[in-house]
Amino acid sequence: MTTHTHDDALTRAARSLAASLADSADHLAAVLTCHELTDVVDLLAAAGHPAARARWIEWHEDADPRCTGHTTPDTTPAPASPTFSSLYDAHGRYSPAPGTEYPYSVADIAYATARAIGPDWSAEAGHWGISATLHGPYTAHLTFLIDVEGDLCLTYDRAAADGWPDTPDLPPAAHAYAAGIYLPNATSTDDLDDLAQQLAAAVRAITGH
Repeated sequence: MTTHTHDDALTRAARSLAASLADSADHLAAVLTCHELTDVVDLLAAAGHPAARARWIEWHEDADPRCTGHTTPDTTPAPASPTFSSLYDAHGRYSPAPGTEYPYSVADIAYATARAIGPDWSAEAGHWGISATLHGPYTAHLTFLIDVEGDLCLTYDRAAADGWPDTPDLPPAAHAYAAGIYLPNATSTDDLDDLAQQLAAAVRAITGH
């Protein structure tokens, strides 16, 4: 059974309304106030009708002598700010392009952390990039993963030969748990380099170097 969310219904309704308004500029634009026109053309732009937006503005400005003009913005979407229409498919389903919601993988975090620690460290991605192993000049290694609660974790087992401290002095961003450490406040929208610096500090604390 297909489940439709409230957001899906609103999206379909907005797209349907924008489509019905797209070709109605010559009938309706002239009678709108500037404020009302702004609401309509913003909807048209968000739903992917830039040409219709321009027509509504043209008809309105020609008919209203009090109008001081409405700027037609550049409708080219910026890669970092996807438009309303680019997030949904033709059926109104939420379907963002790959990389829109999650711009980097767990493996990318590991690679960035290895770079942040220093040249003696390297990382190796696990299957599909959803986990990764961090290697340094030690017998033991550390593993990046996301736990069932969605927290970014760094797990590890100690090797006696490595001489890591029993109770590492962790940085504020890292919290200890039975299998290693986790970052409770980290999110997938954090800057990758900032996240790597936090993890590098945690690794230095864990290893004592």
